[in-house]
Amino acid sequence: MNSLGQQLRLGLAVGLLLLFGLVWWGGIQAIHSLTEYFVASRLEHDAESVLAAMRLDDSGRPQVRWRRVDAIYNQPLSGHYYQINFRDGEQVASRSQWDQRLEIPAFDPGARGQWRMPGPAGQELLVWAAGYNKQGKIFSIAVAEDMTPLNQQLTRFEWLFVGLILGGALLLFAGQQLIVRAALVRLERVREEMARLERGEVRALTTQVPAEVAPLVVQFNHLLELFQQRLEHSRKGLGNLSHAFKGPINLLQQQLESDELVAHPELKAAMQQQLSRIRQLMEREMKRARLAGSGISGGHFNAGREMPALLRVLRQIYHEKQLAIETRVPEVGQLAVDREDMLELLGNLLDNACKWARGRVRCVIAQHDAVVIEVEDDGPGVSAEALARLTGRGVRIDESMDGHGLGLAITKDMVQLYGGEIEFMPAPELGGLKVRVTLPL
Repeated sequence: MNSLGQQLRLGLAVGLLLLFGLVWWGGIQAIHSLTEYFVASRLEHDAESVLAAMRLDDSGRPQVRWRRVDAIYNQPLSGHYYQINFRDGEQVASRSQWDQRLEIPAFDPGARGQWRMPGPAGQELLVWAAGYNKQGKIFSIAVAEDMTPLNQQLTRFEWLFVGLILGGALLLFAGQQLIVRAALVRLERVREEMARLERGEVRALTTQVPAEVAPLVVQFNHLLELFQQRLEHSRKGLGNLSHAFKGPINLLQQQLESDELVAHPELKAAMQQQLSRIRQLMEREMKRARLAGSGISGGHFNAGREMPALLRVLRQIYHEKQLAIETRVPEVGQLAVDREDMLELLGNLLDNACKWARGRVRCVIAQHDAVVIEVEDDGPGVSAEALARLTGRGVRIDESMDGHGLGLAITKDMVQLYGGEIEFMPAPELGGLKVRVTLPL
């Protein structure tokens, strides 16, 4: 069970069932014990009345003056009985017993007992008995009462008690569900903060969360800060490394132009080709660091906020061309793609377009069922044969096109990682190359 809410609900439900089950069992036991104690105390009083009403006649025979005993003991099978047993076997029984006798053990004077036993007409009797010594006679008096009517009342009470217990348990369970739901709603703020973090609106999660979640949020913020620092360090390191290569590369270029290599044209051409490739890689990393700028890694791309800074960097890079860069971005600034990936994707496309454009570059971004990016320029474009090679499956752009290759190759790899599509075509209006990228949401 992965849901905390379900675990809490199940635990509370089991706890309530155990609690109310214990309350029901304890309550029933207490009611039965209290009822039996009440009846037994009444039987004890009746036994005292029978003892007071009993006397010995002149011949020593026991007699009970019935007028001094409750009348219910004189009604046949009334459910109330008394019986006096003497040591010599003589018995005196209430008229309510009719012609039946109870099996009563003998008790010594001062001893007493209480138990249940079957009685006349299938009645369930509660018997209270004690031993006495009166006028030199030792005997036992047992008083019994039919518990059947009380048992029936107790049964009805037990069902009523069960109903009350279940009703109370359901009400408490419903209340606990509301409490659990209200407690878990506080975790919704963490999810909302995660969404804001994904959109790039905040740099860290808020720590105003329940105490049980606070350590997790603090640790997450710490890891996020470390990740951001490492990303910035890596980005700056690439820029610094590219910048540091400029001196050695310029020195190598000067050596290539020296007279010593004139006698080796093939070697000079090969070295010049590799040196140009190194310079392209270096310039790409420097541009990438400049285009990425600063911001929250992992946030969504805000076209309205990011595009002006991106275009400003491109105009600085290609300031000698005085390019007119047109952009159309969606009214909703947030695009459902990663900011870093989008900056690199657009940076490569626009950098390639600016590199080959004569004076105009156009960038159109739209988001509907997918994010669609179209970048075109008024440069020389590419031949139909080169376009056919570009659209071939598994063909790398840097192996197919001179000049356009490296930036567009990286762009194509990124589009494939997103599960999108990239298309190359002649720009119908500007006349150069048009690249259309489609990224699924």
